[in-house]
Amino acid sequence: MPFDGITIRAVTKELHSELVNARIDKIHQPEKDEIILSIRQQGVGSIKLLISANARWARIHTTTSKKENPATPPSFCMLLRKYLEGGKIKEIKQVDFERIVHIRIEALDDFREWKDKLLICEFMGRHSNIILVNPENGLIIDAIKKYGSDLSSYREVLPGKRYKHPPHQGKLNPLEAHFDDFVRAMWDQGENQTLASSLFNVYSGISPFSARESCITSGLDPDMPVEQAGEYELGRLYTCIKNLLEEIARGEVKPVILYINNEAVEFSPFYNCIPSMSSKYVQFSSMNAACDCYYKDKINKLKLESVKTNLSRNIKSLLDKSYKKKFLQEGDIHKAKENEKYRHWGELLTSYAHQLEKGDKEAVLSDFYTGEQVIIKLDPRYTPIQNAQKYFKKYNKSRKALDHLAKLTAKTQEEIDYLESVMVAIKQAEYLDELNEIIEELEREGYIRERSRRLRSKQEKSAPRRFISSDGLEILAGKNNTQNDFLTLKQAKNHDLWLHAKDIPGTHVIVKLPKNTTSIHDVPDSTLEEAAALAAYFSKASQSDKVPVDYTFIANVHKPSGAKPGMVIYENYWTIMANPHSKRLSNLFDSADIDPG
Repeated sequence: MPFDGITIRAVTKELHSELVNARIDKIHQPEKDEIILSIRQQGVGSIKLLISANARWARIHTTTSKKENPATPPSFCMLLRKYLEGGKIKEIKQVDFERIVHIRIEALDDFREWKDKLLICEFMGRHSNIILVNPENGLIIDAIKKYGSDLSSYREVLPGKRYKHPPHQGKLNPLEAHFDDFVRAMWDQGENQTLASSLFNVYSGISPFSARESCITSGLDPDMPVEQAGEYELGRLYTCIKNLLEEIARGEVKPVILYINNEAVEFSPFYNCIPSMSSKYVQFSSMNAACDCYYKDKINKLKLESVKTNLSRNIKSLLDKSYKKKFLQEGDIHKAKENEKYRHWGELLTSYAHQLEKGDKEAVLSDFYTGEQVIIKLDPRYTPIQNAQKYFKKYNKSRKALDHLAKLTAKTQEEIDYLESVMVAIKQAEYLDELNEIIEELEREGYIRERSRRLRSKQEKSAPRRFISSDGLEILAGKNNTQNDFLTLKQAKNHDLWLHAKDIPGTHVIVKLPKNTTSIHDVPDSTLEEAAALAAYFSKASQSDKVPVDYTFIANVHKPSGAKPGMVIYENYWTIMANPHSKRLSNLFDSADIDPG
């Protein structure tokens, strides 16, 4: 549900009862269009009130989020601190069922006298704003978004200007409208209007989503032409909305969030306003808690995708450079291998030196391996033996180059394997803290510039994915390379089973086995197949139907000195073909411990 009049009604009802007479301790502005008031209420403790004028996420509600604040507070934040810090909240109310909230605050002025200030919060899409007004004269003290007559011919939002209410849309206030006025306005909408669109056009503070859900709750088709609705149908709709508002007034809301595929899709103050579909919902104790959870989930998802995109772009650039480096190195290896002929030529010249003389420009000799004629160019300034030594010298130089290139190519391939594994971890990351761990790992490895301490996250490290097999055994899967190292080298025991997609970037999977496990035959087949399916699923080959997965005991897994995070070698292993789309995985994911992020 959008942050419309119904939601605002429920939120402000809770805020007024919870925050009246509470004192404002601190004010922060973590975003250019968002402020957070730290409020202390006697007997409750500290409460954070978030107010956002973001064009997409404009809202007001209490929050538990911890956000980084800029080193230098913006000017609007400094002004709010001057006028409002230490003040008491006297009233929080919605204005005429519009998407406008007034917060009246009593604070000390420059003469140490208690004076009222009015913080006006307008939640109107791209026109959203937070405005501090002096209620004694109606003048604007400041606003988080300032604009003059060049942007709006209706009103100016500038310090010193008189505050003017946003233009009225000519809609009815559902709190005050009589039934006859409602029916008349609905029928006046025209022939091409549906019942839902007419309700949206008639009532203020009603979003298109709320209008449709109100029709469904009333047992009416939201797409019904409004001219086909009689007084009976309109009476049911009118009564439904009145009942919703009365429940809000009594504090009887039962807010819920609808989840589809573990993603918050909609929220509502009422359970019966949620669309009926195959999904799950979570009920909350308050509208503020529901809003906080919903917007936190949505914004974190957007940030997650944004960080994923930027990080993937950087890693892809590094991968492209590594692939180009490997291509050039392989070209050099090919050229160096072609120089193998110089050794053969040197041997031929040494063997047939007695037939040649100094001053010869070439030698036509019979290859004693193939019997074919070989033409070898000679430097007439040198003897045949000296020419042979020159060719031997070229060969020795190319052989050393091959040894060096082999080491360089192996190092480049190791770097490619590592970056490919990072790409897999980025793609499969579900929460921001997982991406932050990947970023910290890349900083330590020197692939990206280290962030300042102020920008570093202080959250706890995420835990590996945890599953329970059909045989009741615990299966763990790492989320990034650093976690893979810890899981394999520190957490797992020698008798535990280790799995990884064969020659494919992916995660380490561990099956925790009883201490008395001595043979691979002691591992249940179903558990082995499920663990292998997980290793395939959390690999680069997750879209394939058949993925080879190597498995062995932890005792056979080792990390070479100086190897990159997540890179290990193993011996005495077996290979199993796994299907990352196996139906077994659905049961495993149902058993998984889901990290709420």
